[in-house]
Amino acid sequence: MNTVPATYPIGAPGKPWCAEERAEWLLQQTRQRSYESDVLSALERLRSRFDVQEYGRLEYGPDVYPLMAVRSRDWRADRPVVLVTGGVHGYET
Repeated sequence: MNTVPATYPIGAPGKPWCAEERAEWLLQQTRQRSYESDVLSALERLRSRFDVQEYGRLEYGPDVYPLMAVRSRDWRADRPVVLVTGGVHGYET
């Protein structure tokens, strides 16, 4: 069975999108997640047991996202450290 692969309505197959095509795609998107309610509120609940600190900010378009670190209250700099990072990769909407 031969089928013709469907093409995406924006851009041309095999060619990177230009700024105009990225803008067109962005206009079609709806917000899927909320950094404030999905991430920051969860971190807020940890404050009673951990030190939660803002260590930077990420600016993306008109939005600004605080970058947060969580560590134990009895932190000892002479002990080994494990770094765990998290995030969502891809087009953030």
